[in-house]
Amino acid sequence: MEIEQSFTVPYPPDAVWACFHDTPGIVACLPGASLSAPPVGGLLKLAMTVKLGPIVASFAGDGEMKLDEAARRGSVSGGGVDRKSASRVKGEAAFSLDEPSPGRTRVDVKVDYTIAGTLAQFSRGGIVKELATRMTEAFAANLKAKLDAAAADAATVEAQAEAEATEAGTREQAAEVPIEAGPYTARPAANDPPAARPAPRHVDTAPSGAPLNLGNMFWKILWSRVRGWLSLGSSPR
Repeated sequence: MEIEQSFTVPYPPDAVWACFHDTPGIVACLPGASLSAPPVGGLLKLAMTVKLGPIVASFAGDGEMKLDEAARRGSVSGGGVDRKSASRVKGEAAFSLDEPSPGRTRVDVKVDYTIAGTLAQFSRGGIVKELATRMTEAFAANLKAKLDAAAADAATVEAQAEAEATEAGTREQAAEVPIEAGPYTARPAANDPPAARPAPRHVDTAPSGAPLNLGNMFWKILWSRVRGWLSLGSSPR
């Protein structure tokens, strides 16, 4: 089955593309997904936990991430098996970046996948497209949070560098001005250590190990449909 989705984030393509080079961070943006080992040359050890009512499926398998620097596009492919539910999943997610307006980036995603086993019944019908839409929304929110954190860290480091430069300039000026001796005056020490630069913050864009709860998504979709039906039934004719 093929599913196509798009979302837009308020950051330029260069910043968004830089995020896609952080493979563990990008994988963590997808609910329920994680890496079981560090990536090696684009090869991935993927893991994904899915919860559907009493069923908890933990898929494990191999994958690969490819990036086209010139076109700012790439793909993640792979497959996994959950031994408990005898379910298997295999697929590929292709993505590309575009700039619809200055300072904004549209991410187009195309997913082609197959599911076999106990969870295969939920891959049929229109409901899976709504589930995919909600997963894409969650991925977009996590990616934006990751970009927000990176921008905040960059602003903090820049502000700290400007403060240190200003302080250094003030000290140089003070060292050039003679200071009269007196009971309440003292020359600033030339070797005072600079203020410590704060370390960049690390923000988890998704809870570590949290499974993708398809049951919650299903009930939210069902409730949304019920509200739509009620609003249609109550509208004047």
